[in-house]
Amino acid sequence: MKAVARDSVHLPVFRWACVALVGTFILTAGCTQKQSSPGAQQQAAISPATVEAGPWHLELKVSPEHPSMAKPITFTLHITREHAQPVTDAEVSAALTMKSMDMGTTQLKFTAKGNGDYEATMKDMDMSGPWNLAVDAVQGSTHVKQSFEMTVGD
Repeated sequence: MKAVARDSVHLPVFRWACVALVGTFILTAGCTQKQSSPGAQQQAAISPATVEAGPWHLELKVSPEHPSMAKPITFTLHITREHAQPVTDAEVSAALTMKSMDMGTTQLKFTAKGNGDYEATMKDMDMSGPWNLAVDAVQGSTHVKQSFEMTVGD
């Protein structure tokens, strides 16, 4: 009889220890966060990005497709109206800001290249990470503002 009584006391303690161990494992596994590699950040840069902005259709291409902070970056903006008619002679500028920290604002002036294409170039970027390009385009009485996101690698 004593052996049965001793086993009945230890069995609930063993069960609770197993439950606590499994619970700790589940919480630990659920709370871990996978770190993204620099290669994954570079894959997040999308080009081209296309949006409808008011009466215009804007398509931004970033070259190279996966920009890095130590190399020149070219922004090409193609602007069209309804039925794919190019918008010519627009005044296009942009403000480039880092999303994750205050790195100031870099103003860009786009140059008309013809057929609705506008281009701006950066010699290099201050830092890798997520950036926002806020485009401002004006032609006559039409004024369009549109933001594009991109990721710059190391």
